[in-house]
Amino acid sequence: MVADLQDHTQVERFLRNASADELVAQRDRLQSLLDGSASADNAMHAERLVARIAYELRFRMPLAV
Repeated sequence: MVADLQDHTQVERFLRNASADELVAQRDRLQSLLDGSASADNAMHAERLVARIAYELRFRMPLAV
């Protein structure tokens, strides 16, 4: 999990090294933040991270053939 979502270096390191399960857990955490009362700035940042996590998951999830 990423402790400080504003720390670009920490976020990039997490995205690069995380397993699929860790990415899914982080995505769920961000989704719950978005469902709560987040400010517009934080919501936009969280939405970008959710999209990036979805992109990263494409490379870590097995494909059904």
